[in-house]
Amino acid sequence: MTRSVIVVYVRQPADLVGQLVKKAQNGDRRAVGEIYELFLDRIFRFIRFRISSTEDAEDVTQEVFMKMWRGLDNYRADGSPFEAWLYKIVRNSVIDYYRGQKPAVALDNAFQIADGKKSPEVAALQSIGKQEALLGLKKLKHSYQEIIILKFIEDKDNREISAIIDKPVEHVRVLQSRALKALRAVI
Repeated sequence: MTRSVIVVYVRQPADLVGQLVKKAQNGDRRAVGEIYELFLDRIFRFIRFRISSTEDAEDVTQEVFMKMWRGLDNYRADGSPFEAWLYKIVRNSVIDYYRGQKPAVALDNAFQIADGKKSPEVAALQSIGKQEALLGLKKLKHSYQEIIILKFIEDKDNREISAIIDKPVEHVRVLQSRALKALRAVI
């Protein structure tokens, strides 16, 4: 009896995203939908950590994808990765949201929206007490909150964070160190 072997080629996510972006830029609406599906949960979760109201976070998430769709022609693959470009839209949309609101700090009940895939850092934060961590995180300045969310909640590496926040990788490391030190101080 002979056995056949099936070889499956698994495409790297960046390759898949790049192909979807090219198709979307050429008017393929299905590709836009696939991009939406790939990024929806992560984008909503990031926004939800920044905006305390679920309804407002949903609205901002939809705005982000509308801006993405309208701006696809402006994206060029020769620069930063598509995901970094998309997160810049997210960051700017959250800033726009707060410009139209009274000052408020997001993150209420933020750990309730995490998706079951907890990094060791998140598990550690939860073990010291969700409320303490949330209260401590709220006391940090915006850039520190953002770096902690991107690194430990969104599980981004320093290179990805660098592309998202337009800072050198070395600066990301320094920011991360300072943010964690500040969080330890307030907890």
